[in-house]
Amino acid sequence: MVIDALIPFLFFSPIIGAYVALVVRSRRRRAQRAVREAQRRQAVEELRRTDGRAGHLAVVDRVYQRARRGAKAIIIWDATGVEQDAWFHDWSDVPAGAYLMLAGSVGYGPHNHNPSVYYVTRRQVLAIV
Repeated sequence: MVIDALIPFLFFSPIIGAYVALVVRSRRRRAQRAVREAQRRQAVEELRRTDGRAGHLAVVDRVYQRARRGAKAIIIWDATGVEQDAWFHDWSDVPAGAYLMLAGSVGYGPHNHNPSVYYVTRRQVLAIV
């Protein structure tokens, strides 16, 4: 009789233990993500305070072409919200969604006949968040 009462407990205890472990791990990861996001927001705020001194803050909206010698992307200037086409020379793995402090230059874009493409080399990226 005692054995019959223990069978359901022995069957369900590993399942319950695994569920509890998954919940604990999920909450821990969520807390770590919240901490990282808070640190990122703080770093972006620091960059906003220095915007215009050495470079200008922009967020990479999307990267639409990657090549061996660079990447084409749409950036949005943080101060104005204006979108601009950009060419990142010698940096093909530009992260979409990253905030960048940039000190590049504007020039003609022959690939799309755009007169105001923002050209950036790797050393003109002053900070990445």
